[in-house]
Amino acid sequence: MKSTQKLNFWQKICLELLWLLCRGFAILPHFVRYGFFKYLIYWLLCYILRYRRKVIMQNLRNSFPDKSEGELYQICKDSYLNLSEQIVSILSQSGVSDETMLERLEVINAEETDKNLGDGNAIFMTAHYGPWEACIMMGLIFRRHELVGVYHKLENELMEELMKRIRRRTNSKLIDINATMRYFLQNKDKNPMILGLISDQNPAYRPNLYWHRFLHQWSAFYDGAEVIALKYKLPVFYFTPYKIKDGHYKGEYTMIYDGVEQVGPNVIMERYVRLLERDINANPHMWMWSHRRWKHTPPQELLSQKI
Repeated sequence: MKSTQKLNFWQKICLELLWLLCRGFAILPHFVRYGFFKYLIYWLLCYILRYRRKVIMQNLRNSFPDKSEGELYQICKDSYLNLSEQIVSILSQSGVSDETMLERLEVINAEETDKNLGDGNAIFMTAHYGPWEACIMMGLIFRRHELVGVYHKLENELMEELMKRIRRRTNSKLIDINATMRYFLQNKDKNPMILGLISDQNPAYRPNLYWHRFLHQWSAFYDGAEVIALKYKLPVFYFTPYKIKDGHYKGEYTMIYDGVEQVGPNVIMERYVRLLERDINANPHMWMWSHRRWKHTPPQELLSQKI
């Protein structure tokens, strides 16, 4: 693999050993992975490491001011359980066949969505809600399009190569967020592609950030999906997942922009935010509350307004 040329000899050895461990984990029976390791990881995160407990609880208090401390603590514990399940699910992808992966995720309205996609480029928007790694699987479902998963490159080169190997799927490609526009411009007129973007993280601060009302707080979002969609007239779809059982989900796509409608700035992102807020309110434990989501302070004129 060309990408491993950045690694030295010992890093390559470690990569292969880690890959073997991940492959071994992926072929364990379902009840071992989800009935034992899921709860082992949960116990470590929740009770031993208390992973970002203060961040999670503060985010919950600010987002649900009407809930009691006991209710918030239960959501906190359930969110640890969801995070543990997603960790197990990510490792369970290692070297597993495309057919097996398709058994773990169903798109309810796949035929309708495929029809709306047509033969052009499009954008899929999702969030760190439920099975966020499922985005990379969409190239298996919508086979007329190449799925381009946009992600943040890891600083650790060894873990970066391991995660790329775990996530590898037929008809899918991973692109670092900093190289997204270059890749899109070079390939937009070739085979049709779907840009898969997870847009719910805290963006880098800039003076012209747009602030949305979100979970009782002024919140900024990555707006790259909207910028590309408006400039190149691309339809945009939002994905809502529903859990069936451990490691198995179904979901549906909602078109939030058809690529033709005349909309003003921030409208597409506002639609995304409203759908994400709806999903979080329905199942708050499925969102990743451990992100330092509200690091930036909004302008003073917004702080004086009631949300």
